[in-house]
Amino acid sequence: MGALLHFKKNKAIVGLIISFFFIYLASQSVNSVWNYFTMYEFSWTEKQVGFSLAVVGLLVGIVQGGLTRVVNNKIGNEKCVYAGLLLYTLGLSLFAFATQGWMMYVFLIPYCLGGIAGPALQSIITEHVPPNEQGQLQGGLTSLMSLSAIIGPLVMTKLFSLSTHKEAFIHFPGSPFLLGAVLMLASAIVAYRFLSAQGRIV
Repeated sequence: MGALLHFKKNKAIVGLIISFFFIYLASQSVNSVWNYFTMYEFSWTEKQVGFSLAVVGLLVGIVQGGLTRVVNNKIGNEKCVYAGLLLYTLGLSLFAFATQGWMMYVFLIPYCLGGIAGPALQSIITEHVPPNEQGQLQGGLTSLMSLSAIIGPLVMTKLFSLSTHKEAFIHFPGSPFLLGAVLMLASAIVAYRFLSAQGRIV
């Protein structure tokens, strides 16, 4: 909490901080519900779930290990943020409405490509903080990620439970992914409003 209080000193970046938090909160829809959703909706076994998560790890490794740097050098931080968040939104929306197991593998492509957004947004945030406060900033961002990892699983798994219950008003197992997509879109809107106010529209 002490690290989070650091953001009060940098009110100019509050919008970007909110956008950053939304990204990690939204990603908890996949982290928390992927195995439940695929087992429930497609009757995947533990082996199939494990294999799919290995594919996720591979795609994330490709994006973070080299693709992010290449794309960032070509289009810049701002475009990476917008493109990444829209890809995240698309991927999560497609997960929510998937009707066949193989679709989840295809839809992983736009979702994992969305990973270009996080590093770009973090880079923009660091530009607004003096060098002597970078340590506090990184501590605050790490705290936000931890907070999302506490709140996110509680919200996403509860939503999945409610939407798959036999007495559910609307039976929709993909609801956590749809909520994640809404949060990603909200993150994009917040980032756009902040950056446009600074004249950094692309």
